[in-house]
Amino acid sequence: MNDLTQCPLCKRECPERIMQRHHLDTVRESDKTVKICRECHKTVHGLFSNRMLRNPELNLNTVDGLLSNERFYKAVKFIRKLNPGERMRMRDSNKKKYRGRI
Repeated sequence: MNDLTQCPLCKRECPERIMQRHHLDTVRESDKTVKICRECHKTVHGLFSNRMLRNPELNLNTVDGLLSNERFYKAVKFIRKLNPGERMRMRDSNKKKYRGRI
């Protein structure tokens, strides 16, 4: 039986095998990481470029900062309805289109 871990973003109890390490500083050498589920991780990087994640004005370098972003929060509300481990398809977000409207 798999150990379950709660994702800090979607709050689902997920098997440890689908948890992934997300760098909050977007620098590989950084120790500032958080384990989030595969679907939340895919959504973070689908909605935001690394440049956006590094931008201090957008405040996307914390769990609370990500959840305070309206676009991301709407996606998390959808993820919460999925069964843990269920794969989700992510369309290309066309990140450049949203550069000024985050």
